[in-house]
Amino acid sequence: MRARMTHWLGNLLLLAAALSATVILLEHVVFRFLLVPDDLIGNVTINSVVRYQPGTSATFRHPDGSSSRITINADGWNSTKPVYPRERTPGRLRIAVIGDSYVHGAFIDVEQGFPEVMERVLARAGIDAEVFRFGMDGAPLSQYLHVLRREVVAFKPDIVVVPLIHNDFDESYRELRTRTASSFLKLTTGANGGVVEILPSDFKPGTADALRRYRTFRYLYYKTNLYLHMKSWTSRLFWGGDEEWSEEHISSAVDIRKINDHAKNRTFARYVLAEMKALAAREGIRLAFAMDGVREAIYEGRDPQHYEVGRLNRIAREVTAELDLAFLDLQATFAEDYARRRERLEFTFDWHWNVHANRLVGEAIAGLLLDDPRLLGRLPRPIKGATLPQTAIRPN
Repeated sequence: MRARMTHWLGNLLLLAAALSATVILLEHVVFRFLLVPDDLIGNVTINSVVRYQPGTSATFRHPDGSSSRITINADGWNSTKPVYPRERTPGRLRIAVIGDSYVHGAFIDVEQGFPEVMERVLARAGIDAEVFRFGMDGAPLSQYLHVLRREVVAFKPDIVVVPLIHNDFDESYRELRTRTASSFLKLTTGANGGVVEILPSDFKPGTADALRRYRTFRYLYYKTNLYLHMKSWTSRLFWGGDEEWSEEHISSAVDIRKINDHAKNRTFARYVLAEMKALAAREGIRLAFAMDGVREAIYEGRDPQHYEVGRLNRIAREVTAELDLAFLDLQATFAEDYARRRERLEFTFDWHWNVHANRLVGEAIAGLLLDDPRLLGRLPRPIKGATLPQTAIRPN
């Protein structure tokens, strides 16, 4: 009996040693030099606003063999500017852009993001402008209001631009159980039928963050798309939620089962935009909104209203009109470009805007700022002879 136990104990120790050696080989050789995953950027909460770990950078490697690099500045935002100064330069227009991963700049180098494009286009038009971006992966429309209140107003921008994406609406009021979702401002309906804000919690690293520190985990979980197929399981196990991923229900990278309560979409969107407008009026800020186009409708030659996500474009257009806010629907911008070039506007591996689409968006929003009298007003105007590039598409 003793000999048998010694035999099994020896086998277990041998197995443990083999597993340890395998893990070390995978972590420090295979997934460090051969199959390299994306770098890791952590999150922190500063002044009640979740953001990225300040003063860090990362390289992301994509399925098509390309890579992109982000640089998180001293304020915790991906930007070409090392720090956002509080003090203003006399005569310089200051623009803040608030949003999610589209503003953050998913899958593109930091200088290729549309906020940087806006700055360059305005410079060519004779306007000395600085564009600060405040983009956070996964943030919904409700969080944009929180960021405006807690972060952006401190920088005293002249103009705030808010790009809207199709998942911004339902995720403002629908409870999500994910790694950062509880760190976003959410909305609900109170007993009297009015809108009630649910304040965000400070971000605190958990089990998922501990796992993400390992290259082996990041590669096997993210690079193989295992996270999509295990979304329902991880949502229940780690977060206590019920999120799931099913390809047949995805349209414009949105689960259409989650976005079809358009009465709620309108109610909460109007609340956020009205709150933004009231704050902007108090602070002397001018607001502009842009809405992602229904790109599937463009590629398939159909009316955007035939798509569930297309109804969100209509809501955005109607609510901004009700509140007399500057608005640009990117549908026409994207449709005209696709008709001319016949090239898609997202990556082959992801629905985010590619480099060309970011350029289009930056030029189109710059055109909106130049054309809409509610935006520049008495602010600096283009110098004589300066023009926008021909690729810039002005709003109707």
